[in-house]
Amino acid sequence: MTERLNQSFEQIRRFSTDVSHELRTPLTAIRGQLEVALFTAETPEQYREAMLNALEDVEKLSSIVRALLLLSQAESGQIVLQKAPLDLAEFAVDVVDQFQIPAEEKGVTLTAALEPHAVVPADRTQLERLLSNLLSNALKYTPKGGSVCVRVGPAEEAGWARLVVEDTGVGIPAENLPHIFDRFYRVRNAQTNPIYGLGLGLSFVAWIAEVHGGRIEVASTVGEGSRFTVLLPSGEEAPEPAPPEPRAASIH
Repeated sequence: MTERLNQSFEQIRRFSTDVSHELRTPLTAIRGQLEVALFTAETPEQYREAMLNALEDVEKLSSIVRALLLLSQAESGQIVLQKAPLDLAEFAVDVVDQFQIPAEEKGVTLTAALEPHAVVPADRTQLERLLSNLLSNALKYTPKGGSVCVRVGPAEEAGWARLVVEDTGVGIPAENLPHIFDRFYRVRNAQTNPIYGLGLGLSFVAWIAEVHGGRIEVASTVGEGSRFTVLLPSGEEAPEPAPPEPRAASIH
């Protein structure tokens, strides 16, 4: 009992430290850019560049606030799913299109491999949050010249559909794999430093999969890339496959 309390207090302490750091960093940058715009910029181009940089940091700050708000809503049960039949292939195309420009700017090839007949009862807004988070992470940790692919289609198990995001990025160390879906957990290794974010993204991804009656699995090799597989029930009558151990991860 004492050990659990100590772990909880340590988690709260680390979270408070991370939140303070993540909020302070963009705020400091915004202040610096506004000072440049007000007191240093000598040309319209310099003024515009400073304001654009400030706007970028405002968006970073907004994303942190949105993550904290979503955490509060999820824990208080305020998020009510609005499920409707969703064609995963059409859905994936729409989301992938939103990430094509960021992928091109980074020099990463983003593709989609789509199979028909994968329809699931889902809340489109929440599922878009899930896929967007996985794509954002994949692009963030895939270097120039690498690739990211989204695959959708029926799963091997009858009555299930799969949504896969795989990349040729830096990969995740084996010791981190069992914990990456834990709330506030952030992977720390030499290839991914510096670390940004609150460690909430993948925990939300797992939560969204679970409230849809599904689950998420991960396979990763350092230096080769990662593959995240989301399994969702399609609503067809079929025996449910035995789920893996909670938060388990396999390495390929």
